[in-house]
Amino acid sequence: MKFKILIICIFTLFLGQLYSQVKLEGYFEGQFGRTYTSDSFKWNMWDPNFYLETRVSGSPVTNTNFYFKFYSDKDNDYYKFTSLQSEGVFTEGHIDFRQEKNGNGFNATLFTRESGRYWIDGSMLGLVNTGSVNNDGNGQGMRFDFWDKLNSSFTYVFSDFSQGSGDDVHLLRFRQSFLKNKLKTGIFFLRKNYSTGAEKDYNQVIAGDLKFQFGRYFLDTEFAGSSVPSEDETNELNDIYRENGWKDFFKTNIATKAEFRGLRVGTANLGYWFFTPGISNYGNTYRNYMGDNKSNEFGFWINSYYLVPRKAITITINYSRFEKIVPDTIQTIAIGDSNQFVYDTQKIYDPVSNLYSEIYVEFVNGFKGKLFFNKKDEKWHGTKYKHYDFFSELSVENKLAKLLTQFKIKDIGENTEKHIAGVEVSVNLSEKWRIFTRGMIANDKVGSRHSIFGEIQYRLSGNTEVFLQYGPSWWGQYGLVNDDGFVSGGSMSKEIKLIVKGWF
Repeated sequence: MKFKILIICIFTLFLGQLYSQVKLEGYFEGQFGRTYTSDSFKWNMWDPNFYLETRVSGSPVTNTNFYFKFYSDKDNDYYKFTSLQSEGVFTEGHIDFRQEKNGNGFNATLFTRESGRYWIDGSMLGLVNTGSVNNDGNGQGMRFDFWDKLNSSFTYVFSDFSQGSGDDVHLLRFRQSFLKNKLKTGIFFLRKNYSTGAEKDYNQVIAGDLKFQFGRYFLDTEFAGSSVPSEDETNELNDIYRENGWKDFFKTNIATKAEFRGLRVGTANLGYWFFTPGISNYGNTYRNYMGDNKSNEFGFWINSYYLVPRKAITITINYSRFEKIVPDTIQTIAIGDSNQFVYDTQKIYDPVSNLYSEIYVEFVNGFKGKLFFNKKDEKWHGTKYKHYDFFSELSVENKLAKLLTQFKIKDIGENTEKHIAGVEVSVNLSEKWRIFTRGMIANDKVGSRHSIFGEIQYRLSGNTEVFLQYGPSWWGQYGLVNDDGFVSGGSMSKEIKLIVKGWF
């Protein structure tokens, strides 16, 4: 809350003194519709919804800029019970200052609710996950970036979770390159202080990375260590691993990852096959609550692709395998020769292997095709599971229209096997008129489901559009036949929408 008040005060000062430098923009959207919910109620009218978003930006002082966004919210208790007015919400904003001279410079940003400010480059281990450090989109804080002409740079982000859990997050990243950028190295320091403020209540990760290029070859490595002093059980287990020395070194609170790129076999006439092998290890007591919190996993992979000479054909074959470092143990019971119970201990590593093969072809006149087969075998608590998927796609696009067709068989040979087909068609009738339609069918042992969506778009002017829609727009929106939400239980919804969108 403190940062938000400070940002608003500074913004008000700028706005009052330098009003002529301020730029006001916005976006509005109105939705009206009816839905067919049952034979008894027929078509029901929705509660009309109107969304208004206002953006204020400017650069009132040299090397300085600001940006703030507000929107009207009808989904609040005051409006629901009174229907008198919607609520104005300050959704995100920042104030930014940048200075650079002779290759040396810095950038300082004061921000609130801007998730992009948490992004930090260079992590193979997924050390920073924006969704884990932005307080569900409500985080606010400061970001500083420094760089110099000696090829080094530094980033520091502080975030305050005063609108949520009350935690504080510190993210630091230092980078340095040598030998004309052929050798790059960096250091991460991440720390999350919990709201209790107790001495041991924090999660900390320190990591280093090295990237080396020699000719066409690239070697990328990263090493990280974590600590969570408040987790007694984790620390006790970590101490046991350390007492065993190198034998259990990779079970401790460390994570490592390496990848080698540039390997190839073949000739210019026969074509080249490129290979990228890699290996990763996440210790059993490794904890990172600010990033991809993996633990107790060892794995390797080899990705490859082949470019067919003089043909627009690419063949891809990838293989990976991961399993637990420290296995689970279960006790089995059997009856011996003397009719006595015999106990045996079985170790469960739960391996997961995945073989992905694909062929991608570009035909003439804008046609493109893709086929892939994905073979995934896994064990969970000793039980085997198979997930074999087949996928095909054909598409064509030009200035007038776009056609996309997909077909997928999911979990081939299993009781959960599903067949999914999808089609998307978009036609530009003129500069103002456009038609779009999407159809999907899913079939399994339970039955079949379908979804049909159609849309007519009319552009009133350069900044206003009108959409008339029928059907659920969400099914297949992201991935068509790869939409697991529709595949697992989606169904058709009879509804009509009239949507008006505009920008100013």
